[in-house]
Amino acid sequence: MADRNNIADQNRREAQFWASEWRYKQKKKKIIIAVAAVVCLAVLAAVIHFVSIKATRTTYSSEEEMKAALQGRFKGYYSEDIFIDGDKIRIVYYEKSHYDIEYARKYGYSEYDDSMYDDYVVEWDYRNGRIKCDWMSDLIVDKNGRIQYYSQPFVKTDEPAPEPFDPALLEEQQDEGAGAAAPEEELSEEEQTDIDNQEKSMEETQEAAEAAGVLPEGEGDEI
Repeated sequence: MADRNNIADQNRREAQFWASEWRYKQKKKKIIIAVAAVVCLAVLAAVIHFVSIKATRTTYSSEEEMKAALQGRFKGYYSEDIFIDGDKIRIVYYEKSHYDIEYARKYGYSEYDDSMYDDYVVEWDYRNGRIKCDWMSDLIVDKNGRIQYYSQPFVKTDEPAPEPFDPALLEEQQDEGAGAAAPEEELSEEEQTDIDNQEKSMEETQEAAEAAGVLPEGEGDEI
């Protein structure tokens, strides 16, 4: 009887051991599958990122090539410019009323100057077509070679930066406008008819007075 109980206990321990082994193997298998899935997703994300960069950005073979290609002025579409000089970057927001005289006439000449902000490049990320700055947001070089800053495109140009007009021109035009004589108001047809009738009536009265001898001839012209 004792031998039978010992055998039953041994079988139970062996069953527990194999059950524990099976659970361990299943857990290990799940961990391996999860790790493999994470690795596959990371690889897929890297491939998608690489393809996206190649499709939408301009990349370079070296920092020197990228730096040389991006020197100069990049013109924005909303009165803004980006200037790259070596590792120095300057972004300029132009005060529109200082450059557009018609705008200044219509809305007034602003007392404020242009806004300028300077920064420095900390990395020419040539593999990803990206310029990393000290405090400014990254500048992205798109497929057309334009710089994207906050999704706004800046196009490279050899044109010099705009020059503001002399505000004295506005004062001169205001003085000319003030000194010019006001144009005579045109009379309406009815007003002109009334004046003609009054002049005609006056002439008839003068003729009648002369004919009656009330006025000597020629004196009616002085009236």
